Amino acid sequence: MAISASTGVLYHVDGSSQFESNNTKVVCSVTGPIEPKARQELPTQLALEIIVRPARGVPNTREKLMEDRLRAVLTPLIARYMYPRKLCQITFQIMEAGESELEFTQRELSACINSATLALIDAGIGLYGMACSVPLAVIEGAIIVDPTDSQLQASQSVHTLALEITEGGKKSHNILLLDSTGDFTDTELFDGLQKGEQECLELVQELRKVVADRITSDIIRTKT
Repeated sequence: MAISASTGVLYHVDGSSQFESNNTKVVCSVTGPIEPKARQELPTQLALEIIVRPARGVPNTREKLMEDRLRAVLTPLIARYMYPRKLCQITFQIMEAGESELEFTQRELSACINSATLALIDAGIGLYGMACSVPLAVIEGAIIVDPTDSQLQASQSVHTLALEITEGGKKSHNILLLDSTGDFTDTELFDGLQKGEQECLELVQELRKVVADRITSDIIRTKT
């Protein structure tokens, strides 16, 4: 799975990132912890406000569904007890969908999850682990990782897998999301989980390298 990613791409926010893979590009910004409005405040933990903006047009129920999926992934990942009565705003701008926006959200959702991990780290938000996600498609029994739009169109089923990766990126600790649509067998699902886990463990090393490069760059800048 070929990717291009970077952090610190936006100013005037606490953390930001850009993630691109196979014609899908997402920019994520993180602002927080900040003071919430009264209706958003949680007495013992951090509140999350998640916003998804589409590549074209205005947000609708499609984006609201993506926001719900992202909240389900990010809520158990963040050490929210560290920030009581605070708010974290996470905003996703889809730059390029890379898929038919009338039929699919798999590529965009996966890119949003990966970009959120980088942006949260860039913002210094406490995390229990790193979230890593890949889109999958099943075509005539074959599992395709990071499918193109044409492959999505030809697939019998499509899936978005997100895992919590711990122990320095060496172990998948928890399934944060498995969103599946279409017709598939138990065997195809388990094969997809196995192949998706292998891909996530490889991808998380790329994400860790992006973070390490940013830290090295900051250290060099500080010394000079």
